[in-house]
Amino acid sequence: MSEQSVIKSKVMIDMVSKNPIEDGAVIFEDGLITLSGNYEKIKNKIRSDAKIYDYNDSVLIPGMVDCHTHHNGFGDGRSGDSIGEIEDNILTIKSAKNAKTSLFSGVTTIRENGPKNVTMMRLRDAVNQGLAIAPRMVLCGRPIAIIGGHMGYFGGEVTGPVESLALSRQLIKEGVDYFKITATGGSTATSFPLRPSFSQKELDAVTNEAKNYGLLTATHCLSMEGIDNSLNSGVDMIIHCNFDNEKGESKFNEKLAEKIAKKGAYVNPTLHVGRARLWSLAEGNNPSLGGGEKRTYDETKQVLDKKRLSSAIRSDRKDILEARLDAAKLGLENKLDHCRRMIDMGLKVITGSDSSWGDYSLGNTFHETELLVESGYSNYEGLKSVTINAAMALGLGDTAGSIEKGKSADFAILKSNPLDDIKNLSSVEEVFLMGQHIDRGSDESNKTYSQRKPAQF
Repeated sequence: MSEQSVIKSKVMIDMVSKNPIEDGAVIFEDGLITLSGNYEKIKNKIRSDAKIYDYNDSVLIPGMVDCHTHHNGFGDGRSGDSIGEIEDNILTIKSAKNAKTSLFSGVTTIRENGPKNVTMMRLRDAVNQGLAIAPRMVLCGRPIAIIGGHMGYFGGEVTGPVESLALSRQLIKEGVDYFKITATGGSTATSFPLRPSFSQKELDAVTNEAKNYGLLTATHCLSMEGIDNSLNSGVDMIIHCNFDNEKGESKFNEKLAEKIAKKGAYVNPTLHVGRARLWSLAEGNNPSLGGGEKRTYDETKQVLDKKRLSSAIRSDRKDILEARLDAAKLGLENKLDHCRRMIDMGLKVITGSDSSWGDYSLGNTFHETELLVESGYSNYEGLKSVTINAAMALGLGDTAGSIEKGKSADFAILKSNPLDDIKNLSSVEEVFLMGQHIDRGSDESNKTYSQRKPAQF
């Protein structure tokens, strides 16, 4: 007979019941949930030899699901181009370290959105051999990009439908779970964010192959044309979903949003990556400003005053730092407004952090959910966006995202209730993955990766 384990909590939010369950309890064996509900109602099913975890002052939720991570990354502001120059073995080790950070923060399932070559595949091999711990991983392998396109430095550059199809088949051979396609340029120095990267035939070659093998697809889209092309190819998720035209003008397009809704595609808006950039600028802690060391606000201004003004910033501004801050604030405000409109229209908007790209460090997924709530979700809807809805977006609705019979025993124990304040998602005190209690170390050690807003915000 297998070992039976039980978690008791002050409140259980199972993402199934209409209301939170007071004095909640969940029973699990062999990594799977066998029963859950009010403790008094199910206690007769608890064996005398069961292992009891008593969290009677805490809140029990499903383990969180982050639909967009970059475990090759550093989250310290360095560019993707520079990460692409790092040797694969180093990035694999970095990914293993990052995976612990994600798991310790209560994220028990991640979808990796573009590592270099097979680095994350090697991490998965290590996990399967008991050499490392990590959240459940949904992997795309190297992203599919055009030559010189966004993230092409990670090993997935193609030209034309034939090469696009060939790379798709190579990725399937390497064991990917889905395809990530850079439908527009991005932060990559040689790419063009406002232009579609692939022709419709190239996109179709990839998405058709995905459908042939039952794989989901997601596209990086920083322009409306990229979104439209992706929808025409039948992609399952739009990442970033920037309503920018070819001139760089950002204006919400209701007709295009309606098309997203009609196609049933999920939207991953990646809101906090912009706010993280803003915070980093405000604190003077951004390698792109020169060197990457911590600077005061005044020191940062001095660095920027010596640099050429970006074409994206008005040339009549003398204070370059203030101009960059203004541009970052405007970009974030536009993203929040567009997200609010998508939520109002009933689009399937889910949590995908984009950590640790840019200035957004891993272990802070809750920030993305906070901004979805700020955009119009209730606290409960925000919690759904990072649990059951995110799991469904990844095709894992039968495995993760809720506390119910037959699902994986993935849990986060919180000190405070996220239904009272969504920021309480950061109050993680314990984590379980597939029924295993995860040793997170001390609370102090877990504070080291927490990202907090600067005082001026």
